[in-house]
Amino acid sequence: MALPHRWLYDPSATRGMVLAHRGSGDPAVRCVVSDIVWGEVVVLLRWARASNPGTAALGTGVLWRLAAGCGDLLRRLPGLSDEIDELWQSMPRVVVDDHLPVAVRIDRSAERLTRLLLAPVAVPLRTIAAEVDALGEAAIGALVARAT
Repeated sequence: MALPHRWLYDPSATRGMVLAHRGSGDPAVRCVVSDIVWGEVVVLLRWARASNPGTAALGTGVLWRLAAGCGDLLRRLPGLSDEIDELWQSMPRVVVDDHLPVAVRIDRSAERLTRLLLAPVAVPLRTIAAEVDALGEAAIGALVARAT
């Protein structure tokens, strides 16, 4: 069975996407921060796209990893923003229809984050944070739905 996002599991393809976010002439610290952030976004997207054909416990574990990974990156983004002298301010919450099934909310959040990864322009860290927050919220919603 072919994966719809096969490129996401190709280390050379994703490394190229991560490096593509470096600007020509960027100072070393900006390149390092960019590499860290986009590398972690790739990991989150892999967790979001992970299929769960196995047991419910496996699916729950994937969701916990996704939610925890989103939370970890969100905690680090303000400090990373300071490192590159990028203005940090909160962004409006990404509105996701709560009436959609949780799997659809995760997919839509992952698609928006994927578009940022594939964007040929610089993306402010606060914009990435808003999308990572929406993905984490969707993962937590899925965990809550499984528990009830």
